[in-house]
Amino acid sequence: MSYPTLYKADDPEILNGFVPTNNGLGTLTNIANAVVSEERQGAFTFSFTYYAPNDFDDDYEIQKVLFENLKKRAVVKVKVNDFDGEKLFRIDESQFDAIGEFKEITAIAIAQYDLAANSFVGVDKKSITPATALNEVLRAAVVPNKFTAWSDISITSNYKLDYKTVAEAIAGTEGSIIDTWRTELEWDDFTIRLWKNRGTNRGVRIAYAKNLVGLVETETGDVTTRIIPFARIDDGVGGEIELRLSETVIDAENVNETEIPLALPVDFSSEMQDAGYTTEDKLRTLAQAWFEKTGNNIPKISLEVDFVQLAKTEEYKEFAVLEQVALFDTVEVWHERYNKKIETRVNKYTYDPIDELYLTLELGDAKYSLSASSEMSARENAQLADKINGNYSFIEDAIKKATDLITGNSGGYVVLYPPSRPAEIMIMDTEDVTTSKDVLRINKSGIGFSSSGIDGPYETAWTLDGDFNAKFITAGTLRAIDIEGVTITGSTVQADLFSAQFVPKDGDPSPLRYKLDLAGAGMIFQAIQRSNARNYTETQLSESGIDFRFFNNGEIRTERSTSINDLGIETPSIANTGNIYLRSENEARVVDDSDFKIPGHDGSADSYVYRNIRAKGFIQHSTVERKQDFVKYEDTERIKAIDIVKSAGVFEYRLKDDLATNSFDKKIGMLAEMLPEHLKTDGKSIDMYAVVTNLWQYARENEEEKQQMRKEIDELKELVYSLA
Repeated sequence: MSYPTLYKADDPEILNGFVPTNNGLGTLTNIANAVVSEERQGAFTFSFTYYAPNDFDDDYEIQKVLFENLKKRAVVKVKVNDFDGEKLFRIDESQFDAIGEFKEITAIAIAQYDLAANSFVGVDKKSITPATALNEVLRAAVVPNKFTAWSDISITSNYKLDYKTVAEAIAGTEGSIIDTWRTELEWDDFTIRLWKNRGTNRGVRIAYAKNLVGLVETETGDVTTRIIPFARIDDGVGGEIELRLSETVIDAENVNETEIPLALPVDFSSEMQDAGYTTEDKLRTLAQAWFEKTGNNIPKISLEVDFVQLAKTEEYKEFAVLEQVALFDTVEVWHERYNKKIETRVNKYTYDPIDELYLTLELGDAKYSLSASSEMSARENAQLADKINGNYSFIEDAIKKATDLITGNSGGYVVLYPPSRPAEIMIMDTEDVTTSKDVLRINKSGIGFSSSGIDGPYETAWTLDGDFNAKFITAGTLRAIDIEGVTITGSTVQADLFSAQFVPKDGDPSPLRYKLDLAGAGMIFQAIQRSNARNYTETQLSESGIDFRFFNNGEIRTERSTSINDLGIETPSIANTGNIYLRSENEARVVDDSDFKIPGHDGSADSYVYRNIRAKGFIQHSTVERKQDFVKYEDTERIKAIDIVKSAGVFEYRLKDDLATNSFDKKIGMLAEMLPEHLKTDGKSIDMYAVVTNLWQYARENEEEKQQMRKEIDELKELVYSLA
């Protein structure tokens, strides 16, 4: 079982943008009806009931404090599912039921809550990534905050938005981050993650049939079960002919599943032209493959899984694998009705954080309209136009040069060649093909530009096989799968994100792939597991330092991560086969990590909460080779060890540091203020080696006193014997 932890709204770690590592006000154990709910691109909430304590409860005082502090803006840390660990939620509503003596609590993910109540005047940036855009918004917010943005998306776009809340800038208004880049959101406490594709395919497969308790199916989206194929193609003599089928329509195999066919005209002109097809039979072949290719004859399926109800059925074991998926994950569903495999994604879940199990799960397609594809294309084209119209002077110069050359042209000759059956168009500087030098030549194999006559060479050309040759290319955006070259040269390389992936030339033998990102915040190098892209190791260099991190399913494994920054080195362990050496001109101190990060702490004895050291043994370096000016203790002016032991008492007490973490255990020990100066340092700390040495000296003095007493006893015995 896992119980949430309650923190005050003004917890120092939370105020400084850190997930708290302290125990806060305590653990919420009187909890009931606890439900975490997260929806894809939507609300992330935690609701629960909390009962007031009874006077006879063993932990009454603690529970009383917890109950009183369950109020608006307090923060709860709770496990949200089996993959993402614990997250922070800020209480939005706290309703007290005086009759039942309980509170109904509703809390919202801390980023969603805080950023919905924070606004900005405006952000207007050219050619930036989504992470940079959101970080600009966060910096522009009128209320200073500790939130940051992260993204694995390198595509840039212009971003302009004004007079909105920060939450609206992320999602919820036209022109928001997810509207512009189609990102998938993850609310990770003080980091808003903007994924290109959040979630993964964990190989989960289920078979669906109707009428199962705990499963509800909803059909969404537009369906087409009949098409009217047609194509308009070149007739070879400058005209156009229209092709259609003699039977007019092509039906899907499931056309009879609806009361009437759902028909749509489909234009195959591009497919026919690209393949060089000109006959009705070829049009029919393309049309018959259309349903299989698009899947548009199958409705979009949404499945709602109620694990509580489903667990009561014998079929539950077949669906238990769904407990192994997370939000945005892909699930393969074999649909009995359509006899078809459907890939769907996790849209929403509810989770019981106490018993650590899913309550419900919703599988379905993204809630985009049928025209989403065309909308995205239009948006990308508009973004490209924005980029070209941005402040890129070299592009403007290139456009002006091309415009001047083309519009300033004077004269020229258009020749159809050969004259008898023209197969080419040539635009030349003379009308004679034998004398012309500057030639634009167009035929079925491509377009070429020559400055040496019709026989070339055509140093600038675009050929039918897809090759484009040019001496110089000016582009607003150059998009490619592979770029091969020797040198890329420029006076300045400026980018929000530079990304490179390294793949062995001789195939792909490695289980890892490597990625290098140069972002505005620094450099990131990743070794990514091919079988699961959310498992990777990462080294990041930024203005704040160097981070070595290990990710498992997209979540940082802090026990295997290290940071080097202005605070020092933060690492879970230091190991070596030999000795480990810590270099310091003074002491080595073990202090609480959270206090160490609080600004203003200078390392003095009163500034930090100190922590324990546990080891097999402690060895004091004490060789004569490192010491000088020897004087026996009894020859010094220091008070006798036995007098120190008599005067310095032993006390039972509680540590204030422990009380701050709700630990009330009592300890025993001495007080530094009651010891002489040679047994302590800085007046408030005890030198344990000196104390042990003092006890040794006390034993020696005690032994000397014992010897003296034995001598006196022996003398008394002799006196008694003589008197007898």
